[in-house]
Amino acid sequence: MNWLNSKSQTGRMAIDMAIALVLVAIPAWAARPEVTTKIDVPGAVVTIASGINEDGVIVGWYCRQLPCNGPRIRGFVLSGGEFSYIDVPNSADRPAIGTQPRYISPQGVVVGAYFTLEDGASVDMPRYRGFTWYEGAFAYFDAPDWIYDNPASPHSIIPRAINSKGQVVGCIHDRDFMDSMHAFVLSNGVFTKYAPGNTMHNSITRSGVIVGADFTSGTGYRMDKFGNVEPIVMPGADQTYAWDINSRGEIVGIAWTNGATVQHAFLRSKRGDYRLLDPGGALSAQAFGISSSGSVVGDYRDAVGAQCATTACVHGFLLQRGED
Repeated sequence: MNWLNSKSQTGRMAIDMAIALVLVAIPAWAARPEVTTKIDVPGAVVTIASGINEDGVIVGWYCRQLPCNGPRIRGFVLSGGEFSYIDVPNSADRPAIGTQPRYISPQGVVVGAYFTLEDGASVDMPRYRGFTWYEGAFAYFDAPDWIYDNPASPHSIIPRAINSKGQVVGCIHDRDFMDSMHAFVLSNGVFTKYAPGNTMHNSITRSGVIVGADFTSGTGYRMDKFGNVEPIVMPGADQTYAWDINSRGEIVGIAWTNGATVQHAFLRSKRGDYRLLDPGGALSAQAFGISSSGSVVGDYRDAVGAQCATTACVHGFLLQRGED
């Protein structure tokens, strides 16, 4: 009997020691600092970090002078601290005036839009055409005419994201940029238009979960693979737009406050908890991408070089988070 009690006590002591070690380890692990890194393309006055994959490769776009419009927008890739650049080549059948990468897949495939002045478009209101880029090679695509509200009108497509299965989401437009705007999914060569207008799908996971923005209601949404839609609304915000979701179910995006005049970058946990991610010194901020490990990219405006004349005033950022 004493031997059994001794064994039982020894077992309890081992368990107590294990629990104590875990309790000691948790604060040290949870206290790992978050690190925010500014991203500025050399010579640019505006840098927007728009997507990040699980290897930490970042894509986005930049302008070297204002106004930051179609002809002045160029694309970049940031990998291992080194910048390289993506520019759709101008040609007779593809008269590109600017390039705007939006997202990068786990395999390194970049999607985005390039701008043209076709069919009466203007520098400030160009047409958007879709492209993919992989290891220096471009491919181009558009939605079929029949999918647009007004098939005979000049139209645009903005591919926003691509998942590991090659499914692409974004939005299409014709005649204008809002009333005829619809979210879409491109999967195995088949386009599917989201019926509600003024919508944009901004991300899709490998399992088919989509997040996006409904510009009519001023809310974001999360749509499961069965089509069930959950509104994404940050408490206290005037408008909330969801821009990316990772494999852990974490969502990042943009929350508008102060009568929808100020933008904040936000993170929504899988449990539905919200917090702001604005870098220090930011006057406004946006979060556009989140990796599978939880690193976040976006952009922010600060008070330095407020006129964007010769000094960058819109910076990209990378937030490497300290928690799981």
